[in-house]
Amino acid sequence: MNGLRGAAAVLRNDLALARAEPLATILAVVLPLNFLVLFMLFALSGGRVPAALYVPRPAAPGSAQMVTALRDALTFDLRPVPTRAAATDQLGRGEAVVAITVPPDLAPGGDGPAVLAFTLDNENADFADDVRRALPLALLSFTAQQPGGLPVGWREVDTYRSDVGFLAYIAVSLLTVSILVGGLLTGGRSVAGEWERGTIKELLLAPVPPWAVVAGKLGAGVVQGLVSAALVLGAVIAAGAHPASWSDLGSVAAVTVLALVAFLSLGLAAGSLMRRVNSVTPLAFAVGLPLFFISGPFGPLGWSGAAASVVARVFPVAYANAALQHAFHGYWTLHGGAALVWPVLAAWTAAALAASAWSYGRAAAPH
Repeated sequence: MNGLRGAAAVLRNDLALARAEPLATILAVVLPLNFLVLFMLFALSGGRVPAALYVPRPAAPGSAQMVTALRDALTFDLRPVPTRAAATDQLGRGEAVVAITVPPDLAPGGDGPAVLAFTLDNENADFADDVRRALPLALLSFTAQQPGGLPVGWREVDTYRSDVGFLAYIAVSLLTVSILVGGLLTGGRSVAGEWERGTIKELLLAPVPPWAVVAGKLGAGVVQGLVSAALVLGAVIAAGAHPASWSDLGSVAAVTVLALVAFLSLGLAAGSLMRRVNSVTPLAFAVGLPLFFISGPFGPLGWSGAAASVVARVFPVAYANAALQHAFHGYWTLHGGAALVWPVLAAWTAAALAASAWSYGRAAAPH
């Protein structure tokens, strides 16, 4: 009973300290929200290529079809301009990556093939390659609509019922990073702060076992982490991503708690060993952010390079992200699905708990 009462006392004390010194909680919330805002600004255009589009007047019979084909290529942010010179001017000022002029003789049965001329700013190889791939696709789509069409057609078969937008996908990944960095910061600063303030002596002299101190700090961290995660979850839902059902919402809650306990425990272990808040805080960012960026925040882990994929599979971040993506979007981003993800998360949580208990016990042992 002394252990349980001691754990409850540590929990209450840590929550009181969090209210008095909310820096770690603010950092844990503000960081992923900052990322979400930045990626939202990028995703508002869908990551599309700015394209100055000039359609001569009077428009040729097929001009509207050509513009539709360009739009349906899902690559261009089309920006109509009144003259060819205006298109060139946008290109020169850096406001467009490509200037496209629709051929004035774009009509079925013409004397010869019309030429879709475009001027490309190829300074950025990624955007330039997007243009070079998308224009032939648009021309194929346009040609398929003409009398006689193409000798060979195509048919798309989708693996899933609907596409997942870039913003909806990255927003869920940012929920993962909020749990990751928030857990490391909260857990690490909690123990390291005790050493810096000198209050660790009170904990060491208290008639409670070390596991009670660890349990109390974990409990307080989970409460703070859930509040932080709820705020970020609200932003994620506002960004257009939400669990499909109540059972999926339960999965979100389960993975959030599991991952929180794992990352809090790792933070507690680091704080026990380092004993300085100024050392724990940069460590949380230095470890957390690289793990986040290799854990499949922009697409399934298998789409990453082989080396990054192998490294990411060692750590729990990729598994937490895969479970959250499944709960929100209905598909697994890690081969193996639930049979792999949940056992690995549970194993990491148990191992992290053991590491936090061992590290605190070692730090608290008399020397």
